Amino acid sequence: MNVMVRLLKYLRPSLKWVVVSALLLVFGTFVDLVAPWLLKQVFDEGIAERSGNKILFFTLALAGIQVAKSVAMFVQGRSQELVGQNVVFKLREQMYDHLQRLSFGYYDKAQTGQLMSRMTGDIEAVKNFIGFGAMAMFTGALTFAGTIGFMLAMQWQVTLLSMATVPLLMLALHRFNKKVGPAWGQVREQMGKLTTTLQENISGIRVVKAFAREKVEQTKFEARNEDNFGTNMERAKLEAKAFPLMNFYGGIVFVTMVWFGALYVANGGMTLGTFMAFQWYTWGIIWPLNMLGWQINVMQQAIKAAPRVFEVLDTPAEIAANASSVGADRIAGNVVFDRVAFHFADQDPESEAGVLEDISLDVKQGEVIAVLGATGSGKSSLIALLSRFYDVSRGALTIDGVNVKDYELDGLRRKIGIVPQETFLFSATIRENIAYGVPDATQEQIEWAARKAQIHAFIEGMPFGYDTIIGERGVGLSGGQRQRVALARAVLMDPPILVLDEATASVDTATESAIHEELLEVMKGRTTFIIAQRLSSVKRADRIVVLDRGRIAQQGTHKELFAQEGFFRSLFDMQEAAASR
Repeated sequence: MNVMVRLLKYLRPSLKWVVVSALLLVFGTFVDLVAPWLLKQVFDEGIAERSGNKILFFTLALAGIQVAKSVAMFVQGRSQELVGQNVVFKLREQMYDHLQRLSFGYYDKAQTGQLMSRMTGDIEAVKNFIGFGAMAMFTGALTFAGTIGFMLAMQWQVTLLSMATVPLLMLALHRFNKKVGPAWGQVREQMGKLTTTLQENISGIRVVKAFAREKVEQTKFEARNEDNFGTNMERAKLEAKAFPLMNFYGGIVFVTMVWFGALYVANGGMTLGTFMAFQWYTWGIIWPLNMLGWQINVMQQAIKAAPRVFEVLDTPAEIAANASSVGADRIAGNVVFDRVAFHFADQDPESEAGVLEDISLDVKQGEVIAVLGATGSGKSSLIALLSRFYDVSRGALTIDGVNVKDYELDGLRRKIGIVPQETFLFSATIRENIAYGVPDATQEQIEWAARKAQIHAFIEGMPFGYDTIIGERGVGLSGGQRQRVALARAVLMDPPILVLDEATASVDTATESAIHEELLEVMKGRTTFIIAQRLSSVKRADRIVVLDRGRIAQQGTHKELFAQEGFFRSLFDMQEAAASR
């Protein structure tokens, strides 16, 4: 019930059209109730009295109200669709907006396919009920009650006798409602899993083909598809059992009415016109009850789909700006990690070691800090805290003496240019990808950033230059080219803090050297963090920080660390040996 109440709140912006649609439905129902009465008058007054004028009058009245109903139903249908589309629009807008604000921690666990299923199929199921199913149920209830009222007023004995099997029909509907709800819950869940499998396969198709795993992936998809097929067939089995039974009980109502109605007409207890009207009215009882089975289906889809949508909407954004946020416009780049520790959400800070523990680091404006460490040592997590992709678990992280939690979030992130380890480019032009953080950048500024990233010459050689459209996720470029476009994107932002997370890992050593030469000018006056495995990437760093299992194991200049035994020296010896082969 809480789900239904919450769904109905989405009708508020379209309340005017809801009222219009409801009033027109009432009018249409009234026409349906009056029409059989007019048919009764044709028989009882027109034919019985052999009056051509009365026959013509009541016939024209029947035609007139049907024309009026058709016009009303046209307007009502448009209004109803507008209401449904407004609900879809608002739900999708809210969900997409909320997805933009959810933290990295949410996306660490969320499945893209499930989110896509909720954004599309689940919201569509909600729309079908709010925009159509609810109105249909309202119409059915009104028609059912009005029909019984008219029939009772005309001939109450035949009415009550005809409705003897209606309780059985209501019982069948009740049982169907109890069973079909869980069935639709399974269908929606299986559809989410199927969408997830499809999305993962399409996104990773190059890996699939590289390892010749097409048949394995096909088998995986077939299993999901069979599960989806099975749950739908279970749901269809419920419908196949319930709907014919409902139709049977409905048919009994009609047969009973014909039997008792005919007897009453023969015995003079009912006019022929009333008997003819009852045949019409009977469908006003049967139709709403039979259609209620279908409407229950639509309602249960919405009831099972809505919580999946609301689950996303109700997920709190763990990273949020304070109400009294500090503007980030004057950030210079003095960064201090003060005994910082970081745990993921599913870790227990009391019993488990954090990804980072007891990190203390004082970085002055303009310093170039290199961060080294084995895989899993916490290098990327350390940098992620800067932009508040995650919040520290203990300790404090400040920039220019202000805790990062106190900065206006968007402003803070615009002041930190990041070249992530996993480069993502959009399916757009190269120009749009480079200018993603600065949409109003001039062509000269874009080309300047591209030159600093050693990608300008390559772009100029492409068929459409900077207007060349690259494929989804940048598949039209090599790994090194994607990395350099991402580097240009970060450089163009002109941030006081620059983060290079394995930013040259996919380029050759010659290109890497050229990039670093160009970046020397870019890094002047900027606080720069360089995460790298190649020592050639960090040789110009003012300070090198070595992480080991989330803690600072070594810290110093290239010369100081070379003189010590430890990870840095071992890495140096290993790379020197590899280079001399």
